[in-house]
Amino acid sequence: MLVDAHCHIDLFDNPISTAQAYESSRTFCVMATMLPSHYQISLPHLRPFRLVYPALGMHPLRVSDGRKEVDLFRNLASAAEFIGEIGLDLSSEGKRTEEQQFDVLKSILRYLGSGKFITVHSRNAHEELFQLLEDSRVGPVCFHYFIGGAKAAAEIAGKGHYFSINYRMLRSKHRKLLDSVPKERILVESDGPFLTKQPLEMINYVYDELSEIWRMKRNQAEELVSLNFENCRTNAIC
Repeated sequence: MLVDAHCHIDLFDNPISTAQAYESSRTFCVMATMLPSHYQISLPHLRPFRLVYPALGMHPLRVSDGRKEVDLFRNLASAAEFIGEIGLDLSSEGKRTEEQQFDVLKSILRYLGSGKFITVHSRNAHEELFQLLEDSRVGPVCFHYFIGGAKAAAEIAGKGHYFSINYRMLRSKHRKLLDSVPKERILVESDGPFLTKQPLEMINYVYDELSEIWRMKRNQAEELVSLNFENCRTNAIC
């Protein structure tokens, strides 16, 4: 079974139709959300689906709204099997809310128990995020759309974390991550609709590319990524 570890289905023009497409293609999808309230709203809509699961999110670039929803995150976290996206963004876009981001992330990390899949945002902040995860003893997690460089990726993978690869990474210098990170630490993502309006097509492209890079049959690449996805679950940390 194919796995899309990070897609914002709720932000597509027709979320239900998009979710149905995932079901029809037998592709498991983690639907990342921006805020706890978005996750809460999605729950009844996605209940009929077997392969599309909402993740409880607190996006760093939405921290002005998110800090008002920390209590809601806490109330929802214990029942949420999937978390994300959460993290830090210290790019020019996120720098002005740096202090708020750290405060909110520290607040929610304490509510994450074992057995959860967590997808994290780390733009221009992978060192700071990695240290917070270490300090909070949260892991392993999946670093989505990682742009921190191959050396940093190798160090983070060495601590047990994972990385989800999208088609844009494969077409840029970030492709080098695959040379430094064991294939047992790699997942696949579409990051739709931000990177693509055709997430299933892009997911298949990434799987094809990985099978060539890893020099294995396509079905073997699918099986490996599925196994990686199952292994990317938080340990008993709280």
